[in-house]
Parts: sequence; C-alpha cells; structure tokens
Amino acid sequence: MGDESSAGTAPTGAPSAVSAATVRSKARLDSVQLLRAIAATTVVAFHTEAYKGIGSWGVTLFFVISGFIMCYVTEASGAQFLQKRIIRIVPLYWAGTIVVFGVALFAPSLVQNTTADVGALFKSLAFIPFWKGSVQEPVLFLGWTLNLEMMFYLLFAVSLAVSHRHRAMIASAVLLVFAGWGQLVHFPSDILTFFSQPIILDFIFGMTAYSILRRLGAGTTAATGVPTRRWAWVAIGAVILATMPFVAHIPTDVFPATPDGIVLGLIAAAAFCCIVHGLTGVRLPLFAVLVGDASYSLYLFHPYVIQVFAKVFKAFDNPGLIGYVFAAFAVALCCVLAVALYRFVEAPVTRYLRSRLAPGA
Repeated sequence: MGDESSAGTAPTGAPSAVSAATVRSKARLDSVQLLRAIAATTVVAFHTEAYKGIGSWGVTLFFVISGFIMCYVTEASGAQFLQKRIIRIVPLYWAGTIVVFGVALFAPSLVQNTTADVGALFKSLAFIPFWKGSVQEPVLFLGWTLNLEMMFYLLFAVSLAVSHRHRAMIASAVLLVFAGWGQLVHFPSDILTFFSQPIILDFIFGMTAYSILRRLGAGTTAATGVPTRRWAWVAIGAVILATMPFVAHIPTDVFPATPDGIVLGLIAAAAFCCIVHGLTGVRLPLFAVLVGDASYSLYLFHPYVIQVFAKVFKAFDNPGLIGYVFAAFAVALCCVLAVALYRFVEAPVTRYLRSRLAPGA
C-alpha cells in the first residue's frame, strides 16, 4: 500500500491527453495522498471499539488507489518497477513481522492470536497465505492485504514486460479471469482460493480510474495549465465516498456482491475519480498529505497502538462519550506516531535502498 509520492517529472512529449508534467504534479499527488490518509484512518477507526462500524471499506479504497498508482508511476517507463515495489513494501513489513514474532516469543500475553510459529514466520515473510485459526492472516495480521498487493505487483511486472502500452489491459484481463475462475471453481488449494478473491477486482477499478483521469486532462486548462478548482467534482466525490460505510454493511443475503468488493470497489473508484479530478492543482493541508505519506506505516502498526489502549489503559471499556473520546485520541496518536515512523525510519530506509539497489529510480 505504498506510493511513489516523490516521483519526478516524465520526459516532455510523453503521449497523453494531458502533459506528463501535469500528471506528475505535486498537487495531483496531494489529492491521492489525502484519499490514502482517509483510507488509513478509517481502518484505524475500525479497529477501535467505538468506531468499529465505519471503517471496513478503507481496504477497498486502498486497493483502488494501488491500481491507479501502478499505472501512474509507470506512465513514462516501467524500468526497475519490481525492484522499486520490493524496496517500498518489503523492509518495513519484514521488520514489523519479525518484531511481532519476537513479542509472541518472549511476551505472548501482549499479542492476541499470534504464536511464535517459525513456519508461520517464513510464510509471512514470503507473502504466502496460510490459516491462523479461522482466518488467513500472517504474523503481522494486516499483512493479508500485502499478500494480494504483492501478487498484483508481480502480475503488473509481467504485464509491463509483455507490453508497456497495454500493461493495464493485460493485468486487468488476468485479474478478471482469475477472480471469475475463483467464483466458478472450488480450488483444492487454499492459496489459489485466497488469491482469487473478488476483492482483487479493485485493482482493475483503480487502473480504470487512471485511464479515465488521464483522458479528463487532470483538471487543467489546456492553454495555460493553470489549475481549475472544480469543487463540484470534489463535493460529488465526497458524497459518493460517504456512502461507502453504509454499502459496506449491507447484509450479504440482500446484496451479495457488496462485501466482496465489487460494488464497493466501483463506488470507491467513482469517488476517487471525482475527488482527484476536482482537486488537481490545489495544494492541500500539510498534515493531510503527511498522513497519506505515512499511511503504510499507519496501516501496518496501528493495531498494536490500539491494543495498548485497550489492554493497558482499558480505554474502550467505558461505553458512551468517554469511549468515543478515547477512540478519537487513539486514532490521532496512531497518525502522529505513523508520521514520525515514516519521516525517521520508513522514508530514509527507502531512499537508502533505492540509491543502492535501484539507482536512478
């Protein structure tokens, strides 16, 4: 669920309905980072008792953003794509996984469902899904989404190797076939079943959003490139986004496609297109952008901050207003700690590894 927020400008003359410089603009990324911040904070809120009902849709928005970003960062070139993805995702995830395994080994009372199983550790590090009780979760339990992300990155890398121009079409076709196959056939392998979940279609919706936004001209005037503040688009996108918590909780017997991410993914993609198109050229508040930058750290590690609140301070034992206040404080603290982790650990490590392993990226 990483990003390429520091991507440079593409060469002049790249084929597009909008100039590559516009597509690479800082303001354009601000809007995406804002949406990433929203997705991350809703997931954090979901893991508090007080706001448990409002944030399960954040993962859907993350996957849509991921589909968009993979097309976005490879518009000019797909060189070193997989290296950059591995550098961006693996170090922090591996570090967190090893730390949680160490806690399970030496202080098991501090973790809920994780045991110091060496086999589970190696499967987690290799992004191989496995059953942990009644759920398919790695040692760092939110890493189940990274298993799907890494599958998508591998598929996208293969698509790039086949055809840079048609990378999104190739990846989308394979994802569509695999998701459909998974619904029609009962795989004997739990791994194949996991990787054919309908939620993988969210990546397609994100890649489609990229194609739509590219054709919309990124909200700038063709003559001067001066941003046009399309606040109506932002308002429409915000209304669409606000429906997601309600759609996410429609019972499966009423609307079977919703919890699998199909309808929810379409809604997320529509909201994404409206908001990104409307906010192109608008410089957003620094903190919102910082939380978006830090969303990967926030996503991976917030459950353990929430757990401290729940176990040590008994913060969520009190229902009503006090519980809501504690939950809001916990969400805010998770954001602050994630920004600090991003600024002082995640970003420096990523820059260092890129300079060593992917120079010129």
